Amino acid sequence: MAARKFLAMFTEAEQKGQFFSFKDFICAIGFLTPDKRSKLPLNYSQSMSEIIENSKESIIRNFCLNPTLEKIPAFDTCVLRDLAEFFARKNYSENDLAQCLFLLHISKTDCHKLDENKAFSYFCNSFSNFHSIDTQFDITQNELFIELKSIFSNLMSTKVFTDTIIKSIDKIVSQKNNTELFNFKNLKLVFFSSKFRTVYGYSGKDRLYVNVLPIFENLEKHISQDKKLTVIKLNFIRLIVHEASHVLLRFRLDDLNLSSPFLHRQIKEGKALKNVKECGFETEKDFFKVCVDWEASMGRNINLKYCKEYLDKILIGVLLDFDVQLANAFKLNIEDFHSSGFSFRFEQDLFIL
Repeated sequence: MAARKFLAMFTEAEQKGQFFSFKDFICAIGFLTPDKRSKLPLNYSQSMSEIIENSKESIIRNFCLNPTLEKIPAFDTCVLRDLAEFFARKNYSENDLAQCLFLLHISKTDCHKLDENKAFSYFCNSFSNFHSIDTQFDITQNELFIELKSIFSNLMSTKVFTDTIIKSIDKIVSQKNNTELFNFKNLKLVFFSSKFRTVYGYSGKDRLYVNVLPIFENLEKHISQDKKLTVIKLNFIRLIVHEASHVLLRFRLDDLNLSSPFLHRQIKEGKALKNVKECGFETEKDFFKVCVDWEASMGRNINLKYCKEYLDKILIGVLLDFDVQLANAFKLNIEDFHSSGFSFRFEQDLFIL
């Protein structure tokens, strides 16, 4: 198995004081052969321990198929030590699940818009800090997190909200062959702490992971409390819309290792209707009519009255077209984004994460 080979080659490199090369690793396991030039599915329907154990092969194959890593000469073994320890682990927890899903998303990140040095820094930072993801965050540290959890529960029980997500994904994939319906009330919200500044969150099996660090940083900004909380809540709702769509997509196709731009096999099998650049952004547009950069909008003179009224309408189950010009908010250009499996704040130097 590829994960065992990775561990063997990593251990050998570490013992000899050498660097680890993904290019050499790819050659060693023969991933350049045509029958192996595809991602390894990771069934949504598996148990937590099965997902973590089986994700190791999916993650390794994703890394081997990632053209950026093939171009990077080598990594110091100290950068990859936590990754090796993850692959060697046998006893699993909810925290391990969160970390393995993050690695699954990282392994698929398209870095073609970054130069080699920035791409190298991006992966070094990811390999060195994924273990900082901690799902034991105590939401009682700040009453805002209790309020956000309440908003999440309310949205998952609001038909007009979940119907918007369903209708958006209906345009991309057909309903599951067994006609099983996804129950949004089963979605679990998981707040996590980490060292990643620009990652808002990501999705997993029946879970939405929300990073608390960007929220804490926004709470420290020198703007009015009213504006601060309004924008944080609207960005939180945007994140839930975005990531819940990924959950539904992967649930319907029974594969946690899916990427919406690459559904060619599923289209041929009649399970998917089309590829899209990013299904999360497509759902955001169906929900808000535009993709709003709430983080950037926090620093400008937004129409706070309009934004608060729009937020209040959402919370009572009324969805209206969002007028980005009236709100004086920034609109995202999604073409600027690197294709990835998590929601992040766009920065010129994405690699700092």
